[in-house]
Amino acid sequence: MEIIGYSERGIINSLFYEIKYSQKSINLLNQFLSLMSFPYRTVDFQISEAKILIEQSFSDFGDADVVLLLDNQDKKQVIFIEAKVKTFQKSSWNIKDEFDKFEALFIENNQEASKISKSSSSRSNLFVQLYFKVKMVQALQTGGIKQLKEGVVFPECLSKQDKRTHKKCLPRKIGNNEVVLTATELLLPYSKEALFVALVPSKTSELNRFYQETLKNYRFSKNKDWGIENWGYISWADVKKFCKKNSLENTLRVFEFNKGQIYDDN
Repeated sequence: MEIIGYSERGIINSLFYEIKYSQKSINLLNQFLSLMSFPYRTVDFQISEAKILIEQSFSDFGDADVVLLLDNQDKKQVIFIEAKVKTFQKSSWNIKDEFDKFEALFIENNQEASKISKSSSSRSNLFVQLYFKVKMVQALQTGGIKQLKEGVVFPECLSKQDKRTHKKCLPRKIGNNEVVLTATELLLPYSKEALFVALVPSKTSELNRFYQETLKNYRFSKNKDWGIENWGYISWADVKKFCKKNSLENTLRVFEFNKGQIYDDN
Protein backbone atom coordinates (compact mmCIF):
# COMPACT_ATOMS: atom_id res chain seq x y z
CA MET A 1 0.00 0.00 0.00
CA GLU A 2 1.19 3.51 -0.82
CA ILE A 3 -0.27 6.82 0.36
CA ILE A 4 0.69 10.04 -1.43
CA GLY A 5 -0.65 13.44 -0.38
CA TYR A 6 -1.10 16.63 -2.35
CA SER A 7 0.94 19.84 -2.05
CA GLU A 8 2.26 21.21 1.25
CA ARG A 9 -0.32 19.38 3.36
CA GLY A 10 0.67 16.05 1.83
CA ILE A 11 4.36 16.62 2.49
CA ILE A 12 3.83 17.90 6.02
CA ASN A 13 1.70 14.89 6.94
CA SER A 14 4.17 12.43 5.42
CA LEU A 15 7.20 14.14 6.98
CA PHE A 16 5.98 14.18 10.56
CA TYR A 17 4.44 10.71 10.42
CA GLU A 18 7.69 9.33 9.00
CA ILE A 19 9.65 11.05 11.77
CA LYS A 20 7.20 9.78 14.39
CA TYR A 21 7.45 6.12 13.31
CA SER A 22 11.21 6.14 12.87
CA GLN A 23 13.27 4.22 15.42
CA LYS A 24 15.18 7.45 16.03
CA SER A 25 12.22 9.85 16.07
CA ILE A 26 13.49 12.31 18.67
CA ASN A 27 16.91 12.45 17.04
CA LEU A 28 15.30 13.13 13.66
CA LEU A 29 13.06 15.83 15.11
CA ASN A 30 16.07 17.56 16.67
CA GLN A 31 17.83 17.43 13.31
CA PHE A 32 14.80 18.90 11.57
CA LEU A 33 14.49 21.71 14.11
CA SER A 34 18.16 22.56 13.72
CA LEU A 35 17.45 23.46 10.06
CA MET A 36 15.38 26.43 11.22
CA SER A 37 17.08 29.82 11.21
CA PHE A 38 16.25 32.44 13.85
CA PRO A 39 18.08 35.62 12.79
CA TYR A 40 17.23 37.69 15.87
CA ARG A 41 18.01 35.27 18.70
CA THR A 42 19.81 32.04 19.56
CA VAL A 43 17.74 28.87 19.81
CA ASP A 44 19.21 25.54 20.89
CA PHE A 45 17.12 22.42 20.39
CA GLN A 46 17.62 19.37 22.60
CA ILE A 47 14.12 17.92 22.53
CA SER A 48 13.15 15.10 24.87
CA GLU A 49 9.44 14.92 24.03
CA ALA A 50 7.02 16.48 21.54
CA LYS A 51 3.36 16.74 20.63
CA ILE A 52 2.62 17.73 17.03
CA LEU A 53 -0.66 19.23 15.84
CA ILE A 54 -1.23 19.41 12.07
CA GLU A 55 -3.77 21.73 10.38
CA GLN A 56 -5.11 22.74 13.78
CA SER A 57 -7.84 25.37 13.79
CA PHE A 58 -7.72 28.25 16.25
CA SER A 59 -11.02 29.76 15.09
CA ASP A 60 -10.70 33.51 14.45
CA PHE A 61 -6.91 33.25 14.77
CA GLY A 62 -6.64 31.00 11.72
CA ASP A 63 -5.44 27.46 11.16
CA ALA A 64 -1.88 26.43 11.93
CA ASP A 65 -0.14 24.19 9.39
CA VAL A 66 2.00 22.73 12.19
CA VAL A 67 2.12 23.32 15.94
CA LEU A 68 5.10 21.76 17.72
CA LEU A 69 4.67 21.49 21.50
CA LEU A 70 8.17 20.75 22.71
CA ASP A 71 9.90 19.77 25.93
CA ASN A 72 13.20 21.45 25.19
CA GLN A 73 15.79 20.87 27.91
CA ASP A 74 14.25 22.35 31.07
CA LYS A 75 11.46 24.35 29.43
CA LYS A 76 8.32 24.00 27.38
CA GLN A 77 8.24 25.71 24.01
CA VAL A 78 5.87 26.01 21.06
CA ILE A 79 6.69 26.50 17.39
CA PHE A 80 4.04 27.59 14.90
CA ILE A 81 4.94 26.73 11.30
CA GLU A 82 3.14 28.48 8.45
CA ALA A 83 3.82 26.75 5.12
CA LYS A 84 3.49 28.25 1.63
CA VAL A 85 4.30 26.77 -1.79
CA LYS A 86 4.91 27.90 -5.35
CA THR A 87 2.01 26.34 -7.19
CA PHE A 88 1.94 25.30 -10.87
CA GLN A 89 -0.11 28.40 -11.63
CA LYS A 90 2.67 30.71 -10.44
CA SER A 91 5.94 31.25 -12.22
CA SER A 92 7.60 32.17 -8.92
CA TRP A 93 6.98 32.87 -5.22
CA ASN A 94 8.76 35.70 -3.45
CA ILE A 95 8.65 36.38 0.27
CA LYS A 96 9.09 40.12 -0.29
CA ASP A 97 5.97 40.19 -2.50
CA GLU A 98 4.03 38.40 0.25
CA PHE A 99 5.24 40.93 2.79
CA ASP A 100 4.36 43.88 0.53
CA LYS A 101 0.73 42.65 0.46
CA PHE A 102 0.72 42.40 4.25
CA GLU A 103 2.19 45.88 4.65
CA ALA A 104 -0.31 47.37 2.18
CA LEU A 105 -3.19 46.32 4.44
CA PHE A 106 -2.21 49.02 6.93
CA ILE A 107 -1.83 51.92 4.50
CA GLU A 108 -4.85 54.19 4.90
CA ASN A 109 -6.73 55.41 1.80
CA ASN A 110 -4.78 52.99 -0.37
CA GLN A 111 -6.88 51.48 -3.18
CA GLU A 112 -4.55 48.50 -3.56
CA ALA A 113 -4.74 47.87 0.19
CA SER A 114 -8.51 47.95 0.01
CA LYS A 115 -8.52 45.34 -2.75
CA ILE A 116 -6.15 43.10 -0.80
CA SER A 117 -8.11 43.47 2.42
CA LYS A 118 -11.38 42.50 0.72
CA SER A 119 -9.91 39.55 -1.17
CA SER A 120 -10.22 36.04 0.23
CA SER A 121 -6.45 35.61 -0.17
CA SER A 122 -5.61 38.26 2.43
CA ARG A 123 -6.39 35.92 5.32
CA SER A 124 -4.12 33.22 3.86
CA ASN A 125 -1.18 35.63 3.53
CA LEU A 126 1.94 34.24 5.23
CA PHE A 127 2.45 37.29 7.45
CA VAL A 128 -1.23 37.68 8.31
CA GLN A 129 -1.29 34.10 9.57
CA LEU A 130 1.94 34.49 11.56
CA TYR A 131 0.66 37.75 13.03
CA PHE A 132 -2.61 36.06 14.05
CA LYS A 133 -0.60 33.47 16.01
CA VAL A 134 1.59 36.15 17.61
CA LYS A 135 -1.47 38.02 18.88
CA MET A 136 -3.12 34.80 20.07
CA VAL A 137 -0.05 33.79 22.07
CA GLN A 138 0.31 37.26 23.58
CA ALA A 139 -3.29 37.05 24.76
CA LEU A 140 -2.67 33.58 26.23
CA GLN A 141 0.41 34.87 28.05
CA THR A 142 -1.41 37.79 29.64
CA GLY A 143 -4.99 36.61 30.11
CA GLY A 144 -5.11 32.89 29.36
CA ILE A 145 -7.96 31.22 27.50
CA LYS A 146 -10.41 33.58 29.20
CA GLN A 147 -8.85 36.44 27.21
CA LEU A 148 -9.19 34.54 23.93
CA LYS A 149 -12.86 33.90 24.68
CA GLU A 150 -13.49 37.57 25.49
CA GLY A 151 -11.70 38.66 22.33
CA VAL A 152 -8.46 40.20 21.10
CA VAL A 153 -8.47 43.60 19.39
CA PHE A 154 -6.73 43.78 16.02
CA PRO A 155 -6.02 46.69 13.68
CA GLU A 156 -9.20 47.50 11.75
CA CYS A 157 -8.02 45.90 8.51
CA LEU A 158 -7.65 42.53 10.27
CA SER A 159 -10.63 42.78 12.61
CA LYS A 160 -13.74 40.66 12.12
CA GLN A 161 -16.57 42.23 10.16
CA ASP A 162 -19.83 43.15 11.84
CA LYS A 163 -22.43 41.45 9.63
CA ARG A 164 -24.99 44.15 10.36
CA THR A 165 -22.89 47.21 9.57
CA HIS A 166 -20.32 45.48 7.29
CA LYS A 167 -17.59 47.36 9.16
CA LYS A 168 -14.44 45.65 10.39
CA CYS A 169 -14.53 46.44 14.08
CA LEU A 170 -15.04 43.21 16.05
CA PRO A 171 -12.32 41.50 18.13
CA ARG A 172 -11.17 38.02 17.23
CA LYS A 173 -12.22 35.18 19.56
CA ILE A 174 -11.38 31.52 20.11
CA GLY A 175 -15.05 30.45 20.02
CA ASN A 176 -16.71 27.41 21.57
CA ASN A 177 -15.61 24.51 19.37
CA GLU A 178 -14.57 21.80 21.83
CA VAL A 179 -11.75 20.48 19.65
CA VAL A 180 -10.32 23.98 19.23
CA LEU A 181 -10.56 24.59 22.98
CA THR A 182 -8.86 21.25 23.71
CA ALA A 183 -5.99 22.23 21.41
CA THR A 184 -5.76 25.63 23.09
CA GLU A 185 -5.62 23.95 26.53
CA LEU A 186 -2.79 21.77 25.23
CA LEU A 187 -0.99 24.87 23.93
CA LEU A 188 -1.35 26.93 27.12
CA PRO A 189 1.57 25.50 29.18
CA TYR A 190 3.89 25.84 26.16
CA SER A 191 2.91 29.40 25.26
CA LYS A 192 5.40 31.23 27.49
CA GLU A 193 8.08 30.73 24.85
CA ALA A 194 6.70 30.76 21.31
CA LEU A 195 8.52 30.74 17.98
CA PHE A 196 6.98 31.55 14.59
CA VAL A 197 8.47 29.93 11.48
CA ALA A 198 7.85 30.45 7.77
CA LEU A 199 8.29 27.29 5.66
CA VAL A 200 8.48 28.68 2.13
CA PRO A 201 9.71 28.13 -1.46
CA SER A 202 12.36 30.87 -1.35
CA LYS A 203 16.06 30.04 -1.32
CA THR A 204 17.81 30.26 2.04
CA SER A 205 19.99 33.15 0.81
CA GLU A 206 16.86 35.12 -0.21
CA LEU A 207 15.23 34.45 3.15
CA ASN A 208 18.30 35.56 5.07
CA ARG A 209 18.48 38.78 3.06
CA PHE A 210 14.77 39.49 3.57
CA TYR A 211 14.87 38.89 7.33
CA GLN A 212 17.99 41.02 7.76
CA GLU A 213 17.22 43.87 5.37
CA THR A 214 13.42 44.18 5.25
CA LEU A 215 11.66 42.49 8.14
CA LYS A 216 14.24 43.56 10.71
CA ASN A 217 13.75 47.24 9.90
CA TYR A 218 9.95 47.23 9.60
CA ARG A 219 8.12 49.32 12.19
CA PHE A 220 4.48 48.37 12.69
CA SER A 221 2.93 51.67 13.85
CA LYS A 222 -0.62 50.25 13.88
CA ASN A 223 0.04 47.90 16.78
CA LYS A 224 2.35 48.28 19.75
CA ASP A 225 2.47 44.48 20.19
CA TRP A 226 4.43 43.97 16.97
CA GLY A 227 7.68 42.10 17.54
CA ILE A 228 9.77 39.73 15.41
CA GLU A 229 12.49 38.57 17.80
CA ASN A 230 11.00 35.05 17.83
CA TRP A 231 10.47 34.75 14.07
CA GLY A 232 12.39 32.30 11.90
CA TYR A 233 12.39 30.48 8.58
CA ILE A 234 13.16 27.26 6.73
CA SER A 235 13.14 26.54 2.99
CA TRP A 236 11.45 23.61 1.27
CA ALA A 237 14.76 22.83 -0.42
CA ASP A 238 16.38 22.28 2.98
CA VAL A 239 13.48 20.04 4.04
CA LYS A 240 14.04 17.87 0.95
CA LYS A 241 17.79 17.68 1.65
CA PHE A 242 16.96 16.60 5.20
CA CYS A 243 14.72 13.83 3.84
CA LYS A 244 17.46 12.63 1.48
CA LYS A 245 20.09 12.64 4.22
CA ASN A 246 17.88 10.56 6.49
CA SER A 247 16.37 8.30 3.80
CA LEU A 248 12.78 9.40 4.45
CA GLU A 249 11.66 7.58 1.33
CA ASN A 250 7.92 8.07 1.61
CA THR A 251 8.25 11.84 2.00
CA LEU A 252 10.68 11.93 -0.93
CA ARG A 253 8.05 10.14 -3.03
CA VAL A 254 5.53 12.81 -2.03
CA PHE A 255 8.02 15.50 -3.07
CA GLU A 256 8.48 13.78 -6.42
CA PHE A 257 4.74 13.39 -6.97
CA ASN A 258 4.28 17.13 -6.27
CA LYS A 259 7.26 18.25 -8.34
CA GLY A 260 6.63 21.81 -9.54
CA GLN A 261 3.93 22.39 -6.92
CA ILE A 262 6.16 23.03 -3.88
CA TYR A 263 9.20 25.05 -4.94
CA ASP A 264 11.31 25.63 -8.03
CA ASP A 265 13.81 22.77 -7.84
CA ASN A 266 15.08 22.93 -11.41
